[in-house]
Amino acid sequence: MAESRFAELKEKEKQARKQIVIESALALFAKKPFYEVGMREVADEAGISPATIYRYFPSQEELFNEAFIQDISSASKEFESMLENEEPVGIEDFAIKFVEHLIENESTFQMMAYLMLKDNLARPVMGQFDSVTKIFFDLFTRLLKRHGLSAESARIYSHSFVASITGILMTFRNHPLKSRASARDHILKIVKITSSLYSKQLLGK
Repeated sequence: MAESRFAELKEKEKQARKQIVIESALALFAKKPFYEVGMREVADEAGISPATIYRYFPSQEELFNEAFIQDISSASKEFESMLENEEPVGIEDFAIKFVEHLIENESTFQMMAYLMLKDNLARPVMGQFDSVTKIFFDLFTRLLKRHGLSAESARIYSHSFVASITGILMTFRNHPLKSRASARDHILKIVKITSSLYSKQLLGK
């Protein structure tokens, strides 16, 4: 019994240290692009040796993925609240909230784009990333079902819609001929147009 309690305490301490590393990485990501942050820099921020950090994250990719998961999982709670209203929000409101979160959280958007486009992701990383993207597919599916769509239709349209919105953001986020402010306005304009197409097709609105 004592040995079991000791092992449990040891695991909790390990998870606490792992969380410190993740929070240190997120703090650095808020200051500069995530792809410029190295493992040694994260270790310094966390107050541990570069060798120690690899006990918790065997690779930089796994650390990035874990940080992305935590950030998106936290953000999903805001979207959950949008679905809990007695009157469900519209497609446009959901889309704008999704896009604005990624615009305002540059490191999250960068990590998402990296994981979406990276070849040969390690199996554990791919599985975790799939589980996170599924959060938004599920949220939008629930929204469409609340507006009266069947489960089957809601699921396939959620895939189409989330992919469309993400594509708009990736296409125009760093448009070379636009300032950040004008790029944001252009993105939101296209998102609204896209949302209106789905609303008319699916909801008749």
